[in-house]
This record gives sequence, C-alpha cells and structure tokens, in this order.
Amino acid sequence: MAELRPPDTIPSNHFHTAAVGSGDDAFWAWRDAVSPLFDVALPSPDAVDTFAAEVRSYHPGPILFASVAASAQHFRRSPGTIARNGINHYLVQLYRQGGFHGDANGRSVAVGPGDVSVLDMALPLQTRAQTFENISLVIPRRMLAPLLASPDAVHGTVLRANSGAGALLRDHLTTLYTQAPDLRADEADALMQGTVALMGACIGPTADAREMAADDIRAATLVGIKGFIEGNLGAPSLNAERVCGRFGVSRPTLYRLFEPYGGFMRYIQERRLRRCFTELTSPHASGQRIADIAQRWGFGNEATFSRAFRRQFDVSPRELRHAAARSGGRPGHAPSHLGGASRWNTDSLIESWLMSLGDS
Repeated sequence: MAELRPPDTIPSNHFHTAAVGSGDDAFWAWRDAVSPLFDVALPSPDAVDTFAAEVRSYHPGPILFASVAASAQHFRRSPGTIARNGINHYLVQLYRQGGFHGDANGRSVAVGPGDVSVLDMALPLQTRAQTFENISLVIPRRMLAPLLASPDAVHGTVLRANSGAGALLRDHLTTLYTQAPDLRADEADALMQGTVALMGACIGPTADAREMAADDIRAATLVGIKGFIEGNLGAPSLNAERVCGRFGVSRPTLYRLFEPYGGFMRYIQERRLRRCFTELTSPHASGQRIADIAQRWGFGNEATFSRAFRRQFDVSPRELRHAAARSGGRPGHAPSHLGGASRWNTDSLIESWLMSLGDS
C-alpha cells in the first residue's frame, strides 16, 4: 500500500505478504508483484507454508529504490520474460543478509552478505537465493551505461564486501536508504545522479565517470552528514563546529552543501520538526506533553516550537495530535480527515512504478 508522508518527500510504497494472508496467497501475491522483473519459484513444495516477503520501496524519478526481505526462492529471467516486458535496466543490489548463487548468462555468480551485485536485466539469469535482505536499485540503462567502459559486459559483476569499491558502495547505499523516507523530491534527482555516478566509478569507469567523481564525493559527503545529523538530532551539541570536526570539512563547505535546504541550521530544524511530527501522531507518545516532546528534539520554548511546526506542516501540534487520536493514525502519518491532508501523496502503487520502468 502507498504510504502517507509529508508532501515534499518522494513517493513510497510498503508491500508485505502478511497483508494478503499466508501460504499460497502470500507466495502468489509476491509472484505477481515481482513478475515484471523475475519469474520466481520455491525451493520445495512445503516452503510455501512459511513463505514471507516484504518490500519497502521509493521512487525518486526514474529509479526504483527498495529494501527487500524474503524467504529462500529461485529467481529466473528468461529470454521470454525479457521479451515480454522490455525492461533492460540494471539491477544493483547490496546484500545485507543472505545471498545467492547462480548463472548470469553463462557467468557463474556467488553473492554473500556485504557484497554488491550488478545484473543486466536485458540478459538471462538464473539464481538460487537463501533467505535474504537486500537494498536494490533498478536503474535505467541510459543513466548508467554511459559511465561504464563495457556497459554490456557487467552482468554478474560482484563487488566484494572487503574491497574498497564494495565498501564505498555499501556505506553509501546503506546511508541513502536510511535517509530515503525523508528525501525531498526537489533533491532526489541530484542525489540519484550522484549515486549512479558513484556506481559508474566503482563498477567500471569511463572518463566521464571519473570526471563526475568529484561531484559524487560531495554528494556522498552530504549523505554521510545527513546520517550523522539524523543520529544526533536530540543532542544540544549538534552544531556546525561538531559536524565540521567529524567530517573534516570547513564551515564554508558545510554551508554550501546545505544551501539547497535553506541553510545548515534550517535543515536541522526541519528534521527535528519531522521527528516531533512522528511522535505527535504515535499512540505510544499520547501521554507525553507536547512541551516534553519538543524539548527532547531541541526546542526549548513551546511557543517558538508551535509557530515553527505550523509553518512547516500547516497545522498546530495540538491539532495534529487530536486528529491523530480520533483517527487511530500511525506514527508519522497524517490523518486523512485533517485539514490540508491533500498534501500527502497516496496515489503511487508498486505496480505502476514497475510498469514505468519500461522507459529505458
């Protein structure tokens, strides 16, 4: 189902087989969901009894970006599947748990935890996957191929967890996925371009990829700083001096990186406001005073917090809490009957995203 989140963030979707049942129902729902990419089968008939899968996906422009966790299964992309849907994108996957082994158009492939694999969806593939969790990006060929020295020869490439390129991509993709729920639509394009450039530099660079490396390093630094901010939002010591010391950048560089967000401190304030938004819509925090929630996330004055919150979300903290309580809402989700709720996008579905991938 599509998730309700603040309006300026990229579209997202959450799919879980538990929502459609178990056993056969769960597996067939999963099979239908991934059919534009793969034909799937279970390793044994009785595996259907315990089958489960979950996908949390984001759609920043032409790229599909997802966290996937699923039971053991076999994946197959045959010439018939390729001809049927016309998808010829690249699939880049970071395996956080589990892995797979198989054949990528005649090339033997084995992937384990921490490895990054590159698959060309224009070519046949057969794999046997263990129970796994990965971060997957489906990338249009037109974006990545120009950055590769041999764009038609990367099918089955594996960047090992203990390699420099593999570690760089692993850290970048992990941080990027952590930030994805709050990634704004107006920043997604540049960040995805930087991510693709980093992939080109790691997988098999052309001169163009190397020329883009400096810009990509800046993008990767920004992602790292955002991750640090996210982990320290409640700390009074979160300031420019601390961040500069942590990442070895000057104040002017830090301020330039955050210019598109209205400035460094403005970005921190917005992130703190979003944390408050999540807690105010959570039933678990219903007994906490608004002032205490605000103080926990760095706002020492409740009146100042309320004004900033209304500017950000077009609703006061108290109004949001009351509306969430009436609707039984979920943390971080705007109640559908709340004034201004049309600002939350609920239209994107995973099926339409997968179909849109046909534009390579």
